[in-house]
Amino acid sequence: MIEVKDLTFSYTQKPFIVDMNFEVMEGEIFGFLGPSGAGKSTLQKILLGMLPNYKGVAKVGGVECKRCGSDFYRTIGVDFEFSTMYEKLSARENLEFFSSLYGIKGRSIDDLLLAVGLENDGDKRVSDFSKGMKSRLNFVKALVHDPQLLFLDEPTSGLDPTNSRMMKDLILEEKRRGKTILLTTHNMQDATELCGRVAFIVGGKLFALGSPGLLTFSHAHKHQL
Repeated sequence: MIEVKDLTFSYTQKPFIVDMNFEVMEGEIFGFLGPSGAGKSTLQKILLGMLPNYKGVAKVGGVECKRCGSDFYRTIGVDFEFSTMYEKLSARENLEFFSSLYGIKGRSIDDLLLAVGLENDGDKRVSDFSKGMKSRLNFVKALVHDPQLLFLDEPTSGLDPTNSRMMKDLILEEKRRGKTILLTTHNMQDATELCGRVAFIVGGKLFALGSPGLLTFSHAHKHQL
């Protein structure tokens, strides 16, 4: 589904992402793990086609990201860390609007609202929503056109334990539906619960790659030696 080879990117003269290599298989939940400023969000933006001035290979679905067209965006769903909803519109109006942009039959808006516990709030203006409600709505906005690939940026950030559990269950349900999911997080617990593999990124470099459990064991073992 995703191929990254010898990827290098810089905002200035100094490289920000350096010689990165990894692949993501279809149907996998793959995590980008690391501290703030490590390059996780930049890497995600490259794969979304938002930063085309990179060197090396970055392919999604066999398409080089710097050359992706409008059809590419029908196959992906994106949940940014911060809400991208229109505050003066209701939750339902937002979902109907974003669904209409894709020109294809998507998923039931009623079902999506029900899935995140907003079935009784669909006609409320988003400006009246709490941060947690906005986060859940933002997540299902990424699902309205039923994409095959999901980019999730800190999906549990700012959620209380109950809603965090709901979000994780929804992500795992999308995996069961055959979706490929890229998850950006700095939370090792989330990575352990959700991801089959994680890329641990430090200073723009791929520091380690493997299952969350294996990386945790390796880190603990090094500190015991």
